[in-house]
Amino acid sequence: MMFTKCDSMLPRTLISLFLLPVLSAEPCAKTPGSNCKCETPSGIKIDLSPLDQSGTPRFTTVDPSNGDTYYYNPCSAFTIPGSACADVAACQDHKGADYSIGLQNTANFTGDTTDPTKIHLVYHTEPDPKGVIRETNIALECSDSTTPEFKFVKEDPPGKGKFFFTLTWNQLCYKPSSSGLSAGSILCIIFLVLVIVYFVGGILFLHFVRGATGAELIPNNSFWKDLPYLIRDGFTFVSNGCKIETTYDKI
Repeated sequence: MMFTKCDSMLPRTLISLFLLPVLSAEPCAKTPGSNCKCETPSGIKIDLSPLDQSGTPRFTTVDPSNGDTYYYNPCSAFTIPGSACADVAACQDHKGADYSIGLQNTANFTGDTTDPTKIHLVYHTEPDPKGVIRETNIALECSDSTTPEFKFVKEDPPGKGKFFFTLTWNQLCYKPSSSGLSAGSILCIIFLVLVIVYFVGGILFLHFVRGATGAELIPNNSFWKDLPYLIRDGFTFVSNGCKIETTYDKI
């Protein structure tokens, strides 16, 4: 019974350890008053405002499969005169007809800021008379280039108004701001301080209170001596499927 329980729990434990960084990914909250800035609790910042072109689209890209043209501006809304694209973030020109595919006030940052391929800036429209909501999904990716590049990727599923693009730029190589420490750094500092206090405090106590000398100054000396053997026994126990070995002396 013990063997079965250990075998079922061990893989789950290992999987949870590997998934922990993903599950604890920080949200990137949109900066109040801005449609193109966000910041995580640990200080990682995304700022597209240098790319903004007030009143007109900064970027244009073409779907090579059908010639459709797409326009995009990161921060402020733009209008294409004489078209359905008025006060929009993104627009589609499909065979001479223009369609809004995203509004600035719907901008939402999603994804994991530790991996540029998983950071997306998403916009959507209000429902049209047929109830269709169009959506623009832009993957923000790191590159070495100082010149930003906006590219059409796909409409998926085809004909459903869900458009995917990439925006690559060297300012999208996310780095924590210097204003604060990450949660991991704080935990490491706390752990290091506790270890120092444990050993230094223990040595002083054992020396001045109990008169210990030499190896006896190490706090919990017997535990640290036995630790390598305890680790070995633990690995042996797990590798044997958590079965307790029993031996009997010959009569």
